[in-house]
Amino acid sequence: MQPRKIGLYIHEVLYNRGGTEAYTVRMAEALSEIYPESRISFVSECYAPSDFTGNADFCAMMKERYGVTFDSGRVGFKAVRAGSGPSAGQTAGACAGGRLGKLLQKKRLQDASREFDLFFYCSRGYMGFRGRRNVAIIHFPMNPSTDRGTSLPARLLRRQRDRRFASSYDAYLPNSDFTGHYLRQYWPDIPTDRIQLLYPPIAPVPDLGLPKEKLILVCSRIDAAKKLELLIDSYRSSQFLHDNYQLAIAGNNASDTVDYWEKILAYTKAGDVDLYPNASWDKIVELYNRAQVFWHCKGYGEDDPYMMEHFGMTTVEAMGAGCVPVVINKGGQAEIVTEGSGFKWDRPEELVARTEELARDPDMMARMSQAARRRAASFYTGEFRERLHAILAEAFPDGN
Repeated sequence: MQPRKIGLYIHEVLYNRGGTEAYTVRMAEALSEIYPESRISFVSECYAPSDFTGNADFCAMMKERYGVTFDSGRVGFKAVRAGSGPSAGQTAGACAGGRLGKLLQKKRLQDASREFDLFFYCSRGYMGFRGRRNVAIIHFPMNPSTDRGTSLPARLLRRQRDRRFASSYDAYLPNSDFTGHYLRQYWPDIPTDRIQLLYPPIAPVPDLGLPKEKLILVCSRIDAAKKLELLIDSYRSSQFLHDNYQLAIAGNNASDTVDYWEKILAYTKAGDVDLYPNASWDKIVELYNRAQVFWHCKGYGEDDPYMMEHFGMTTVEAMGAGCVPVVINKGGQAEIVTEGSGFKWDRPEELVARTEELARDPDMMARMSQAARRRAASFYTGEFRERLHAILAEAFPDGN
């Protein structure tokens, strides 16, 4: 298949930045290499003309946020008119104008997809798009059983919607075996031959040649689901770590997480934790290069798989820079970290004990750092590009 025009829908990409957005940006980069003659467009909401001024500016924004360079002559942004813009403490989507406004906005997005030969749905949810060929990236499947009305008409309408989503895409690409398991469980109507595992594309973190420091890094979107207080408490519970290591937390502080950010600010008033909100990619790269250990705990105390990390892009990035991961043994993290390349834990006490074990044994730290680098390489963009190319060739063998 040689598509002339490729589109990727990513929800509010102008206003948000995080793992989902990074995935989409790197997918666009891979597609530009697989199909060097194709025109690629990010399709997303735009709440005010001043929010977007041109393709060159959009490409510059993607480079600043994710370190990916695009040719603005081939890659650009297709703005879809949306409601009034966000105000402080409010997500952009909250301003879409109620139920009717959301329905109209959904229709505008679907109509925008019609011009594309190949269209990717890169956000969470179960919207159907109208490209000539359509692919759904499954970061984690919405569970239709949690969205049921009590009346018979409501149930019938939702069942119709579920069946429509299950037949809307030529390929469904879960980002981990963990995600794929729940996709099959929640959406049994999706033909199994349309489901193909595709791990996210991870760009190798540039090696700055900096010496490793006694630094523990947490890099994630700053929201309550990441349970940053647990990591801060774990750090403070260890006199050894507190005396010998610095804890740094870096990540996106979005408009809809202001209250949580204020809580974290108050939680770290003692000054023993370094905070880097909305850090640039260059700053993140520096922290990856300096840190010895990487922590992650999303999903602790949770039974709902939606509340777990479904892959763990920042974990792989950190491993690629030689950080030894000490992460929760849940979700996609359990697939990433293999024996010898890091530690997985079930209780915070294990998190602390494993980190202290590493910190007290420089030889172990060095061995596991190198093993982490090797393991991360299996998720790099080159592997992703080859896998994506193979999936598209298999899904569209006739070139149509």
